[in-house]
Amino acid sequence: MVDAFRNKKSNVIAPRFGHPSRMDPDTRQITMLLLAHLMVFLIAMAHDEIVAEMVAEGWFLAGFAERCELLIGLALFLCWGALTVRLLDVVKEAARQTDNGETSP
Repeated sequence: MVDAFRNKKSNVIAPRFGHPSRMDPDTRQITMLLLAHLMVFLIAMAHDEIVAEMVAEGWFLAGFAERCELLIGLALFLCWGALTVRLLDVVKEAARQTDNGETSP
């Protein structure tokens, strides 16, 4: 009788606190990617002021401010592109799992 109770107990899934879909790895990845997109967007909106402050603090010479703005803009554009590609990969993989009938644990 004790063995039957132990076997029955081992089949029980441990409870998960919170909303289960928020704890899925795909959901966390998408959330983090969207937050990263937001951060890149906000930095892109303020990169002129960031460079102006860096020139005022002496990090760059005033003559190189425009080049620094362009370089920072290019870096942010590349970050945005990489984040977008990764986000599309995650969404594509989730759609593929849904089409195949697989569910995440």
